[in-house]
Amino acid sequence: MPYLETSQEWMKQSSLLLQARPTTTIITTKYSILGLKNSKIQKRKRKQDGKDGSATASASAAAGTASNPATITLKTWDPLSGACLKYQTNKAAEVGRLISALGKLARTMAALPEIPGGKSSQ
Repeated sequence: MPYLETSQEWMKQSSLLLQARPTTTIITTKYSILGLKNSKIQKRKRKQDGKDGSATASASAAAGTASNPATITLKTWDPLSGACLKYQTNKAAEVGRLISALGKLARTMAALPEIPGGKSSQ
């Protein structure tokens, strides 16, 4: 299953797949933080070893979170046709935009008409 290059490409292809097969297409999201357990263990060890300064502990904690990025993976899958579209990102600013895009795709899945202007009336 190859990953699509851009979120716009994933959105367009997913929309087309949902229009073709709205009842069988499945959209899943997966959010993961890589190496979370290891970083917790390392933080505990640092606290026990170096209780001399809080500045060093906060600097090492910041370095630990930067090396372990969080990722969100979006997958649109149709079991009848076997089509699978995947997109993965670790950019925090893009996550909110992708979650709101899922709302637009859900309207298609629920057989609701598109809202003119792209705004929700809720």
